[in-house]
This record gives sequence, structure tokens and C-alpha cells, in this order.
Amino acid sequence: CNKAISRKADLPRHVRTHYKHNDAFMHACPFPKCTHKTLQKSNMQTHIRTHTGELSHWCPQCPFATTDSASLTRHRKNLHNYEP
Repeated sequence: CNKAISRKADLPRHVRTHYKHNDAFMHACPFPKCTHKTLQKSNMQTHIRTHTGELSHWCPQCPFATTDSASLTRHRKNLHNYEP
């Protein structure tokens, strides 16, 4: 495909998204009745926090808290004009 991958270490993970039978590489959510699957283990760890309610990322400027760092960055950019 034509996707540009910025880090060489990320290329094998991206290539797996093109495999016809990539279910063998998927991480499935261990919570009952949840069908969420992902190729990346760290994404599954973030997803699991949606079940546990663990808020591990806190905004230093207001009471906002979230389960993942990307959501915190989006929040800070949109509400606090944060520039990483």
C-alpha cells in the first residue's frame, strides 16, 4: 500500500493489517460479552481500562481525566490550545 510509516520498527505491525487471516495476531478483550479485538497489545490495554474505569491520564489544567494519552492530548489541544 502507499501508507508512509515513520518508524522502521512499526512496519511489521502495519504489514499484519494486510494479512488475509490476521485473526491469529489479534488480541481479544478478556471481558465477557465484549467482542473488541486489536492487533496491538497496547491498544488492548487501553481498551481494558474502559471496562475497569481506570483513569490514568489527568489534565494538568482542569479536572478532565481519561483512559489513554491520545484522548488527553486531543482534550488539551481543543480546550487549552496545547501545542505538544
